[in-house]
Amino acid sequence: MTDNTHLRYEPEERPPHALAAAMGAQIVAMILTGIMITPLVVSRSAGLDAGESSWLVFGALVAAGLSTWLQVSRIGIVGSGYVLFVGSNAAFISVAVAALQNGGPSLLATLVALSALSTFLFTAKLPALRRILTPAVGGTVLMLMALSVAPIAWGMMKRVPAAFEGTVTVPLVVLTTILLIVLISLFGSGAMRLWAPLMGVLGGSAVAGFAGMVDLAPVAAAPWVGLPGGSWPGMALDFQPEFWMLLPAFVLISLVGGIETYADSISVQRTSRRREAPIDFKAVQGAINADGVGSFIAGVIGTVPNTVYSSSVAVVELTGVASRRVGWWGGFFLILLAFCPKIAAVVAAMPGPVAGAFVMMIIVLLFGHGVRLVNEDGLGFEVGLAVCLGFWVGFGFQEKALFNELLPSWAQLFLGNSTTAGGLTAILLMAIISLRQRSRDRLAVPLAVGSIGQVRELIQRFSQRLGWDRQAEDRLMLAAEEAMLFLMEGQVGKDGRLGRGQPGQLLVRLRKVDEDAEIEYVSAPAGTNAETALAAIASAGSPDPEADLSLRLLRGMAKEVKHLQYHGTDYLLVRVDSTG
Repeated sequence: MTDNTHLRYEPEERPPHALAAAMGAQIVAMILTGIMITPLVVSRSAGLDAGESSWLVFGALVAAGLSTWLQVSRIGIVGSGYVLFVGSNAAFISVAVAALQNGGPSLLATLVALSALSTFLFTAKLPALRRILTPAVGGTVLMLMALSVAPIAWGMMKRVPAAFEGTVTVPLVVLTTILLIVLISLFGSGAMRLWAPLMGVLGGSAVAGFAGMVDLAPVAAAPWVGLPGGSWPGMALDFQPEFWMLLPAFVLISLVGGIETYADSISVQRTSRRREAPIDFKAVQGAINADGVGSFIAGVIGTVPNTVYSSSVAVVELTGVASRRVGWWGGFFLILLAFCPKIAAVVAAMPGPVAGAFVMMIIVLLFGHGVRLVNEDGLGFEVGLAVCLGFWVGFGFQEKALFNELLPSWAQLFLGNSTTAGGLTAILLMAIISLRQRSRDRLAVPLAVGSIGQVRELIQRFSQRLGWDRQAEDRLMLAAEEAMLFLMEGQVGKDGRLGRGQPGQLLVRLRKVDEDAEIEYVSAPAGTNAETALAAIASAGSPDPEADLSLRLLRGMAKEVKHLQYHGTDYLLVRVDSTG
């Protein structure tokens, strides 16, 4: 990774308010269509009236603005501290429609709010779950979500006034919308591609309007400033069977949203700093937690969940402006637009074929993103088995082809959603694979000098079992010792002890990775990041060879060092080559 020398403003820096407001408005213009179309499609598919639909759109904008503010903040364990814009999550379309059809807006509100809290459990266990809730599992669920939303998109395309049914106008509108999005995405410049969805919607709507398919009377009648036509739906706290049947699907999609935000928050860190720096995993946890709080707010308001929009990362990269001030202005504009019924009326006037074509392109991108996630860490036999079996089990249950009729009624609804059935299958298989690959070379000791002897014995047994020679064993031994000393030095001020006089605990794991050995230390927070310290030594070139001796030896012995610092826990991974 190279330094971002083109970056004009880092997150903490403050550009002029006029520049920040202009950039915030530009990003809002790019994402506004997606934020408003998702609740519109959900409400139309579920057969809600105009007032209920208006409330869904209003709530989505307010929740998006508040959630964007949460992301640019850093309040305890919530917020990334980076410019990450938030909007309605199209992945929830199918399950949101099911919730509305089975229990109405109040059931949707309850499911959204309570499932959002699962993200806190996810981030609290993020280090431990990283081998189970992998990108491959997230990709499988994303592909299944796209599969479940597809029938809704196709139905929207055919939802037209009776006079247009069976006419060539409908496919022409759909084709215009899709072609514009595809062609601008393929042949447009980097900046122009960000506008492709909006340009496709405008082009398709223009064709529909020319054919007389668009009714602009509600737009003309809507005021510029005002409240939505509907009212707060309340929350269904009686927890009927429909709630328990749909909750797993909502939780699964929330967790996949967390995996996506995980990737986006890493990307925004890489593009928002002029100098290369290790990833701050506390900020990653904060971003996922902000997603959870944002969706909880959306649920309490009574609208669809939201998630981070990756386009905000692309805008930072293109413009070189990563200041939080842009996010503050953008969130303000989103909330302001919520109180503009004229804007909501414009989106509500969008013809069904345009909305359906837009959603189809979104699910195409979701499916593609799922494929990329599946292949992110390589698709070996075991992971491939979990992914493919999960996908086809989900598809089979959704198509009612896997003996659904033999199941109890509650299980038919529970497993009838492809996301739930396929996602749980993939997670179960990944858990089995993780247990099978669990390291048998592990040790829990106090984080103290006296524990080094026990770690040496563990390394000796590990090296002998692998048939390593004495030189390779010595390299691994030395790297392990210096890494332990670094962690102990990070406890300075605590006298090597944590809590009520108890020694800080250290969990040691050894694994064979290809032809290398990886030693993993799990400990309390060490303070300084080892990767940052190693980079500082490499660039400083201190003439004193005894300064930071442990780090210098670690740098010489290790092939790779990664220091993942989460809230409350550090993971220090040291990889050593058997061949030197």
